[in-house]
Amino acid sequence: MPALLTLLIVALASAGATALVIAVVLLRRQGRLDARRGFATAALAVVGVASAAFGITAVQPAPHPTPEPPAAVTVVDTAVDVQLPTLALDE
Repeated sequence: MPALLTLLIVALASAGATALVIAVVLLRRQGRLDARRGFATAALAVVGVASAAFGITAVQPAPHPTPEPPAAVTVVDTAVDVQLPTLALDE
């Protein structure tokens, strides 16, 4: 499932990048591409790449912790066995 979500995020980021490139080309051809629009487009591209990278990182499964080897079992026989006196049964 994470692979499918990753593929979806990459596809959406690619579509967004393509739309930005088309917008910049159209603005350039119309002669309306100035520094402000250029910086805004670059900022939008950076935000898009960062959000795609964060999204891909977020959907990745967490690594499993390495299992620790079981500790050696030691039996300490210092406890005293204490029994309570039994009650006599009345017959």
